Amino acid sequence: MDIRREVAASESHWIQKEKESKKKQKVNRRMNAADEQGDINEMADAFIKKFRNQLKIQREESFKRFQEIIARGV
Repeated sequence: MDIRREVAASESHWIQKEKESKKKQKVNRRMNAADEQGDINEMADAFIKKFRNQLKIQREESFKRFQEIIARGV
């Protein structure tokens, strides 16, 4: 019975260490995210700018196609 208790205690200790390790990883991720916040904002701004430019190009192409359809119909 002593062996079972030792094994159970050892498993409990290991599980506790795993939980602590996971908590530390979460905290580290949060800290890294906070450090990279500026980079993320810059990336988001670049993405938005690129997206808006793509929309502008699509509108222009659509307008050109519309003009061509109108010209053929006359």
